[in-house]
Amino acid sequence: MIPLRETVFLPYFHPQNPPLKFKFLSSFWFQSVFFTLLNRFSLIVFGVIGYILLAKKVFPTATEMGIWSLFLSILTVVEVIKQGLLRNPMIKFLSESEYVNQRNKVQSVSLFWNICFSLLIILLIIFGGRAFSGLLHAPDLYAMCLWGICFILLLIPFNHYEVLLQAHFRFRQIFYGYFFRQGLFLLGVIVLLLFSKNSLTLVNLVKLQIISLLSGSFVLFFFARVYFYSGFDIDKITMRRMFHFGKYIFGTNVASNLGRYADQFITANLISAEVVAYYNVVSRINNMMDVPSMAVADVLFPKNVEAMSQSGTEKVRYYYERMVGTIISILAPVSIVIFLFPRLFIKILAGSKYMAAVPLLEIVILFSFMRPFNYQFGATMDAIGKPKLNFWVNLLYMALNYGLMYLGLRYLGWMGAAYGSVLATTLALIVIYLVLNKTIGVRLNETFGYVLHAYRDMLNLFNKLLSKT
Repeated sequence: MIPLRETVFLPYFHPQNPPLKFKFLSSFWFQSVFFTLLNRFSLIVFGVIGYILLAKKVFPTATEMGIWSLFLSILTVVEVIKQGLLRNPMIKFLSESEYVNQRNKVQSVSLFWNICFSLLIILLIIFGGRAFSGLLHAPDLYAMCLWGICFILLLIPFNHYEVLLQAHFRFRQIFYGYFFRQGLFLLGVIVLLLFSKNSLTLVNLVKLQIISLLSGSFVLFFFARVYFYSGFDIDKITMRRMFHFGKYIFGTNVASNLGRYADQFITANLISAEVVAYYNVVSRINNMMDVPSMAVADVLFPKNVEAMSQSGTEKVRYYYERMVGTIISILAPVSIVIFLFPRLFIKILAGSKYMAAVPLLEIVILFSFMRPFNYQFGATMDAIGKPKLNFWVNLLYMALNYGLMYLGLRYLGWMGAAYGSVLATTLALIVIYLVLNKTIGVRLNETFGYVLHAYRDMLNLFNKLLSKT
């Protein structure tokens, strides 16, 4: 057994900065990032296995997969927007000294906004769901969205428990909740596939999602109940403060998540659900590539709030540069492998009938290294108290995404959305860098320097492991 040792990570270009020390298996960063990565990775694994089963064994054509992909995109947009609306304000206000003895007010206001947002989405589904389904040329989507109302109601406790655990850095317990939720859905698909394949209709898949979410809610409740405060205390001052802080974060999440699924929504409107399925295959691969970025962003926000209050923007800048550089060092070789063997990855994930997605994957995959800049940008801006700036940048990114994808589909054919996505991401990255450079002093040479530093650390670790064998 190799003894635990303390590893010191030094800033690549600034040796004069105080080093950040991490114990390999017991540090905050290792524990937090490990379980957040494990959570994200398990979601991807369960999602990919479920996708493979549905694409190859259940849905006879790409059209059904396209409709299911649109439904999942809608649910994901709703859930991620609400997570952002609840997470950042609750974490920030729970960490403020002013609310040390008034945390029940923070929890109560957060739950109040949780319920209000959920009711708003339900009303939109009831009164606008049919028209929206028609706009996407997917009439079957409306019945699925009506069942989705039950899903949205169950998200109220699930998201509240999740954010409460995240505010107390209980990432292991969050992993358990998501593991049960996703695992039960996959298990249900497998059981029905083996014993009642005809029952795997689009609506029944939605019902299975509802049952799995209920199980995950029970698991999170078990762990989060120790952080509950008695009573429901809606304080107007706290409500007003959290609203003004969270309104831009809410707008940011709306813009960023609508932009993320722009290719599928626009393609459904202008072409067909079948082409949506091809874009969704590429999106699945991109989601796997985004796991490190999203995991680090989940951990980085509460840590940046703490760093900002203690050390100012210098520590925040270091976290940003270091984390983005490390993530790019992971993504770069993976992107090259996928680019060289796109047909293999498409065939494994979806099968031969989705080979039309190969050129889409080739266009998009080489630009995946740019996305970590965007993910960590949002967490950084919110942590340093600039959610308004974060909102406007994400609104611009969404406008670029929809505008350039629309033009691409109009004038370049069904692959035009991929070209538009790459161009929009490139332009957004330029804007993001200029904002980061002005606000916290981020420099590209520092960030890419940490890419080389990460490879050097990996090589040293590999050599040490070899020397001990």
